[in-house]
Amino acid sequence: MADEGTRRPNVLFIISDDLNTHLGCYGNTIIRTPQIDHLAARGIRFDHAYCQFPMCNPSRASFLTGLRPDTTRVFDGNTHFRKNLPDVVTLPELFKQHGYFTARVGKIFHYDVPWDIGTSGLDDPQSWNEVVNPLGRDKEDSGGFKETAKGKPVQISDLISWMKSGYASGGADEEQTDGKVAMEAIRLLEKHRDEPFFLAVGFFRPHFPYVAPKKYFDLYPIEKIREPPVTASRV
Repeated sequence: MADEGTRRPNVLFIISDDLNTHLGCYGNTIIRTPQIDHLAARGIRFDHAYCQFPMCNPSRASFLTGLRPDTTRVFDGNTHFRKNLPDVVTLPELFKQHGYFTARVGKIFHYDVPWDIGTSGLDDPQSWNEVVNPLGRDKEDSGGFKETAKGKPVQISDLISWMKSGYASGGADEEQTDGKVAMEAIRLLEKHRDEPFFLAVGFFRPHFPYVAPKKYFDLYPIEKIREPPVTASRV
């Protein structure tokens, strides 16, 4: 941390759930990501980044505590890291301890998506001065599959198939959960602009189910989409 006599830098920490490198700034010519491309052009783009664990909760617990999964002992989607490490200091908590205003909007620690949208999920309350749990119409729209089931037993394979398909939600961007996340983040940025802050902003997409306004699906006509090549792998 900088000396108290100097102005301490503010931190805007953004996470987008399940986003990979299929982005324009990584050479993808189909996916349109102008804002991320602009951000990458202004900053540092990493070409070799590795996930600590192939699941959401263990991975988030790892990079938010700075400890490997074999130390946090979080290996599933249900275990809160403080069950095993009650006294660990998280990344935002460290800023809080040094006089920063810390706030979370959306998903930073683990949530089950879409069911936990609008709740605090497996959040860590002691890390934050303020939390906001936006809830948009996309969560309600995500329940469309249950309506089609008409009370009949649903196979998990069917559920996963539906969740990985696209659903064109009605309404404007501002009515979706991620739109609300962005608006709340802007509000907090403006409110706390004159003090040191650590603002963590967690977007829920592109995690499935793929629910978004129709205009975003229209950017990618299905007849122009090419399946990625599948090559034989050797174990």
